[in-house]
Amino acid sequence: MNTRRLSVRTGPSRRQAWSERAASRRPGSSESGILLIECLVYLSCFFVVLGAAFAVFHQTLGFSRDLRRNADDIARVLKAGERWRTDVRSATGRIAFEEGPGGRALRIPKQGGATTYFFVTNAVLRCAAPTGRCETVLPAVKECRFVSEPRQRVTAWRWDIELPSRLKAARVHPHFTFTAVSGPEEAQP
Repeated sequence: MNTRRLSVRTGPSRRQAWSERAASRRPGSSESGILLIECLVYLSCFFVVLGAAFAVFHQTLGFSRDLRRNADDIARVLKAGERWRTDVRSATGRIAFEEGPGGRALRIPKQGGATTYFFVTNAVLRCAAPTGRCETVLPAVKECRFVSEPRQRVTAWRWDIELPSRLKAARVHPHFTFTAVSGPEEAQP
């Protein structure tokens, strides 16, 4: 005996159901899709906004890097300036300034020897007498001046430091000035 299964469908076929749903949609209904052209317009707007955001991010990243470098330079110069002021205050004799073909030097006599600050080839070196060891206190210095300022009873010393600007059109030039008065043993001439 040959038996076959009969399948009985109670509703419309899949193809008929799809065509009925598509025919029942109206152009303004919420179920309508977007065209390929609209999709391309949305994508182009997205990429324009993304490109502008990337440009702003890149510019902000550069400004942040420059700010960090400037802050590091300021901290480095302030640390060196305070060390210089401490050396000048602890002087036990007359501070001498010398300018020669090799550069400028400020000799600060102290107990156990003298500490000398040299400005040579865009760097400031500090040489301590007991060890005779020189260390670079400030690398990359554009200009350095040691100036003696006689006052009524003491002689004040001023240290002017100018760092090179990293920007071509800088609004602010990195210029620092430190002033110190040596110990009481130094007499006014």
